[in-house]
Amino acid sequence: MSRAAATPILEAMSEALSTKAFMTSPKVVARVAGSLYLFGSVCFVVAMLVRSSILNESGTAGAADNVRSSAFLFRASLAGDLVSWTCFLLTGMALYVLLNKVHRMAAAAMMVFVVVGTAVGYVNDVNQYVALTIATSAPYAKAFGAEGSNALVMLAAQTQHGGLLINEMFFGLWLLPLSYLVIKSTYFPRLVGFLLSVAAVDWIAQFFADLLVPGLPYLFAVEQIGGAGEFVFVGWLLIFGVRLPAAGASAPAMATSLGRG
Repeated sequence: MSRAAATPILEAMSEALSTKAFMTSPKVVARVAGSLYLFGSVCFVVAMLVRSSILNESGTAGAADNVRSSAFLFRASLAGDLVSWTCFLLTGMALYVLLNKVHRMAAAAMMVFVVVGTAVGYVNDVNQYVALTIATSAPYAKAFGAEGSNALVMLAAQTQHGGLLINEMFFGLWLLPLSYLVIKSTYFPRLVGFLLSVAAVDWIAQFFADLLVPGLPYLFAVEQIGGAGEFVFVGWLLIFGVRLPAAGASAPAMATSLGRG
């Protein structure tokens, strides 16, 4: 097999993204990743709040009317969701470029979880488009009637909510290899990686709690402890970038083979 044929797809992607046009130093890549991470998170939260306010304003009885009267905001929340998933994917790519030499298999696992989670998010947003179509299309309103339209809009919204619960698993899974890479590298304090591992466990635990015991009260304090790890990581990326070794010093964590790290 030729060398070109044996080159992994992720390694080729890393080389393409590592051109001078994309980065001049690891600090630039780190800040790009932090900016995408933060912007995508803000878009996701704002979109979720806007959507919830529209659908919860009058409950199931007026769901279709609410979506119809706030169609622009509902479309904007859908756009915000799609932007957030795109930012999530680009964040994973930037972090792969930054950390793939620490441990290639861990970086590849992180990227796979990001890609699958993004795909789930994109497909799940179809439910929001379905709700919007039913609420704003006269033929559907006539065919289903007011009561049927309201029920279908809420069904689509609840299905999307269920999809977000599935995403909680991937929100945690991608952080597991990322936390390992952060701890193993010399770029960040080990505490940052430890906090990311706490966030990973927190997301996965929240997924199983929501799936198996849906009536369990939301443990806000516990969730905030997990979320703090991601905030600290994003803050470090934006403020400090990465901690580079001194000139002439080696970076022992930067492995060059699959077996090391």
